[in-house]
Amino acid sequence: MSEGFGIMRRILRMPFHLLSALVVLVSVGGIHQLWSNVSHIESILPLDSLYRERDFSALLQDVTRLETAVRLAHALPSDAHRTELAFALDLVYLRHRDKALAYRAEGVGNGAAFAASLERTLDALDASLTNGSLTSAGLLPHVEAVTSVRQTLRELSDSVFQQSMEQASVQRSALRSLQQSSSAMVVLFGAFGLGLVALLLRQQSIIRMLERRDGDLQSSERAQRELRERQERIADNVPGVIFKLRRAMDGRLHFPYTSRGLVTLFGVSTELAAEDGRQVLAAVHVEDRDLVRRGIERSAAGLLPWTSECRVIQPDGHTVWLSIFATPQREADGSIIWHGHCHDISRYKAAEDEIRNLAFFDPLTALPNRRLLTDRLSHALATHARKLQYGALLFIDLDNFKTLNDTQGHQYGDQLLCQVAARLSACVREADTVARLGGDEFVVMLEELGAGIEIAVSSAEAAGGKILAALNGAYQLNGQEVHSTPSIGVTLFDARDSGVDELLKRADLAMYEAKAAGRNTLRFFDPVMQATVAASSALESDLRRSLRDGHFTLHYQVQLDRNGKATGAEALVRWQHPLRGMISPAEFIPLAERTGLILPLGRWVLEEACRQLERWQASSVTHRLTLAVNVSVRQFHHPDFVEEVESALRSAGAKPALLKLELTESLLLDDVEAVIGKMERLKRLGVCFSLDDFGTGYSSLSYLKRLPLDQLKIDRSFVRDVLTDPNDAVIARTIIALGHSLGLNVLAEGVETDAQHDFLLEHGCHHFQGFLFGRPQAEWRAAPRSEILVEA
Repeated sequence: MSEGFGIMRRILRMPFHLLSALVVLVSVGGIHQLWSNVSHIESILPLDSLYRERDFSALLQDVTRLETAVRLAHALPSDAHRTELAFALDLVYLRHRDKALAYRAEGVGNGAAFAASLERTLDALDASLTNGSLTSAGLLPHVEAVTSVRQTLRELSDSVFQQSMEQASVQRSALRSLQQSSSAMVVLFGAFGLGLVALLLRQQSIIRMLERRDGDLQSSERAQRELRERQERIADNVPGVIFKLRRAMDGRLHFPYTSRGLVTLFGVSTELAAEDGRQVLAAVHVEDRDLVRRGIERSAAGLLPWTSECRVIQPDGHTVWLSIFATPQREADGSIIWHGHCHDISRYKAAEDEIRNLAFFDPLTALPNRRLLTDRLSHALATHARKLQYGALLFIDLDNFKTLNDTQGHQYGDQLLCQVAARLSACVREADTVARLGGDEFVVMLEELGAGIEIAVSSAEAAGGKILAALNGAYQLNGQEVHSTPSIGVTLFDARDSGVDELLKRADLAMYEAKAAGRNTLRFFDPVMQATVAASSALESDLRRSLRDGHFTLHYQVQLDRNGKATGAEALVRWQHPLRGMISPAEFIPLAERTGLILPLGRWVLEEACRQLERWQASSVTHRLTLAVNVSVRQFHHPDFVEEVESALRSAGAKPALLKLELTESLLLDDVEAVIGKMERLKRLGVCFSLDDFGTGYSSLSYLKRLPLDQLKIDRSFVRDVLTDPNDAVIARTIIALGHSLGLNVLAEGVETDAQHDFLLEHGCHHFQGFLFGRPQAEWRAAPRSEILVEA
């Protein structure tokens, strides 16, 4: 300080001219320095570039908003997202038109090319909006185009921003220099008057302008920072993971950016993923890793979108399904970078599995159902055609399964079906198929049994034998031991077979042959079976048509007492086919039983018999005759059978006491108590009962004594050999004695000779029916026996 004052005193003591010269020199130097500073400020003050940076920042915000709107409209198409897309597009259009000169100016790099690219992208998107083609697939090219424009714009913005920051730094340095020299300049301005004051005012104005620009730059920095933070918050709140994956030229993978969902889904931090992408792939299920890697390689090779579905094992051991979608682009250094998104689709996969199980698998046994069996059988036919191999189809039906269901309950039946399914699956190879068609029907498809038919038959027979042995074992159902047996039909197939339905039909026919052979056995398909079934099907169609058109008639076979007096007749149904003529009951009655047509046929016979009784009642010769009508087991068990009999009697006006219903012993096999109840109800109406074919069926004496019967009929098989077979003679005498002991009259049917008649008469049989007395006739004739014998 003292040295400064000393210098100042020495200067003031200088001579005036020297002092004046010094002042002039200092003043000139100061003026020169001031002018130099002002000129320097003007030279480094291209304010246009500073404002261009602000314009670029505003345009970048609008383009970013447009990109977000396009992505939302592509991911979740809706009217609201389309409206937001149109609004964002209008904003970019306005900003582009207002500030187009900013990025076309000199020093902006490839700004002109960017302007052309931006205009093309906006025009293409505007055309899609105008045409209304904003589907998810239609927006994908616009998403990529807008993303490319936004990336180019960010690069230009960053470049301009960097230039602005460098310029601002230089300006700040000049500003500090000017501020330091302001005090000296004030003295000089005082010396040189208003001119210097004007220069200082201009300098202060420029300083204030620089300060305002500095504030604008800081505001722009804050806006950029807030925009990035907002984008990160959006990405972190989107379900799943938004990511950026980069594959370097050496093949290394890393994730420059991932949203916070990465930790939740993969258990990998964003920092670790940024360093080493293999940590993310390590969380993918080991069976799906190759699939993911191949997807990445294919996408990189063709720069095609990467789509994939894979399983990921989370840190807690839980496995989830993820869907991945990403779009690639090649960087200047040759690396590939993907921008994409992945999300949890476990619920959708579970729903798909459930739908598939419902569509292709049996819900009870979890075996393939008919649809899946049909698909696999079709595939097997094609495969065997190429390989010239035989296969086999085994149709399996459980014997007497309905009885188990009816007596024990359906829960027992379901348990049995599940155990059968398990045993069948254990009997076949992994390549074979076990399916459940429904109920107690199963099908086993054996593939590639060999090129020779002998080997194929032997293999199929061995497999069938193994299944028979497995299914014959005891089953444990709720602690109870139950036995069940199967009937198995087998058919082979090879390259010549082309119909799935035909193969199933063959196996089904073979299964019915196994049933007919006594059950619990195996039978192969025979072409004769097919012909028999085809004929049966044609006969069934004719039977239905004849029932509708009235081609049936009743014939009557006379019944006599021991004195040869007619007591009644048996009504026998006959089918007069319009083309084939008379068809034997032995041919169509079993068919009617199988198809259920026995119900309408039996109802017609009953009604026609009652009308015949009413006609007989009008004659003094026939008014006491009875009429016997055969009733099938199925017809008798019909819930409305009693009402049908009562209705037929009432409608015809016939006497119930003259109607005799002939029942077979097989009727007693099911629900004897219900049978007795129905018989007693009909007995109260006055209807009589005869037990037909006695001795050939159930023949339980404990039930026989409880039945409200009026008559026993000795079956014709015993009558035919009563004179030649001692056993038949004993049986005939026993039936006669039994009937008398129970107070029942006994009728022998099938009597064809006098010797048979004499034997039966001698042993106490008082009622007869057979060709000896008359054949069945369409019209009743009570002629003398001698005439009948002559006619016969």
